[in-house]
Amino acid sequence: MRTLIIRLILLILPAVAFIGCEDKCYYYADVDSFEPILQPLSDIKNSFSIEQDYPISKPGNIYSYKNFLLVSEKTVGIHILDNTNPANPIPLKFIQLKGNTNFSIVDDILLADNGPDLLSIDISNLNDIKLVKRLEQINMENVRGEMFIVDYLKQTKRKKMPCGSNSRGLSRRQSNDANVQSSSNSTGKGGSMSKFAVIDNYLYIVNSSELIPIDLSNPSNPVNKLKIGLVSSNIETLFPYKTYLYMGASNGIHIYNTSGSKASPSFVNTLEHFFGCDPVIVENDYAFSTIRGGTACRTNSISALNIYDVKSPSNSIWINSINLEEPYGLGIKDDLLFICQGTKGLHVYNWDINTQSVSFRHSYPDIHAFDVIVNGNTLIVTADNGLFQFDISSKDNIIYLSKLAEFN
Repeated sequence: MRTLIIRLILLILPAVAFIGCEDKCYYYADVDSFEPILQPLSDIKNSFSIEQDYPISKPGNIYSYKNFLLVSEKTVGIHILDNTNPANPIPLKFIQLKGNTNFSIVDDILLADNGPDLLSIDISNLNDIKLVKRLEQINMENVRGEMFIVDYLKQTKRKKMPCGSNSRGLSRRQSNDANVQSSSNSTGKGGSMSKFAVIDNYLYIVNSSELIPIDLSNPSNPVNKLKIGLVSSNIETLFPYKTYLYMGASNGIHIYNTSGSKASPSFVNTLEHFFGCDPVIVENDYAFSTIRGGTACRTNSISALNIYDVKSPSNSIWINSINLEEPYGLGIKDDLLFICQGTKGLHVYNWDINTQSVSFRHSYPDIHAFDVIVNGNTLIVTADNGLFQFDISSKDNIIYLSKLAEFN
């Protein structure tokens, strides 16, 4: 009997010890989260107005059209500047448009999101800018009842974490910004982090899991087509090249072809990579993709540039990678590759198409760059400490032209 009791005690003791220690194994960590900033839908939909321009304070998209430079005042509206002389851009007008993050221009019609709606705005006469069409409920992704998510506020809190947890508590936030357009119409050029793209007479809008085609046969009267479900639910950016749409996602690049049906592009291929925020550009049949880890997109800490041969999009080939520190948007001109690396600065690389390799050239560490437009011989850089322009007509003599604004 005594032996049986001892055996029972020996069996029970480990369980008791485990219960006693279960709540004692923990650690403290700084956990980031992105809390949504909400505005009433009614305020957003009634916000359209034209004003004299004022200093830029919170930049979003940048977009070049003819001799104009358009700069988004994030979630508030769009600045229009005369950029005939990039060394001295002149403010002209401001379009108040709450809930705006993306826009493109086709034949003097500015196509801009206004919360869930898409607006056609005639800017052919800057002294008489007119709202000519509103398509309602085009992109409902950020609608929450009678409210709309206009932005996200990063918050860092010290939290008690159980042992074995590797969660950083990062919530997914939305990507904003503008992209390069591909069209036979008169259109413009933007950066690399957009969710808008134009191919021929179609505007394509992407959210995290849907592609929304808009027929622009008459840009003043756009026609909404059926939404298309995508192969991934983590789409962050959209880039047009030839007849193809390249979608940067947190797990790879998804390629769709518009040649068969512009109203219903077909899936072609996925170029998989490790998780991270992923803008992508394509030039001369090569795709360049920066992947940023340790962010709201994914907690992976690795950041890199991936390069792919996409001469045959259905059989694309990975060809090279380099490690980066904090990559965001990117742009290319001939054999110069510009990569924004946040607080690490704007970095310039040599791109050798013969060896299919890149090498570091120099950097501008004081420019906390997030996106770029390569507009002919002018490089336009948006950063958290200003909007800068450079003359890049000579790769051996890049010339600083102007600083458009001093942001807070």
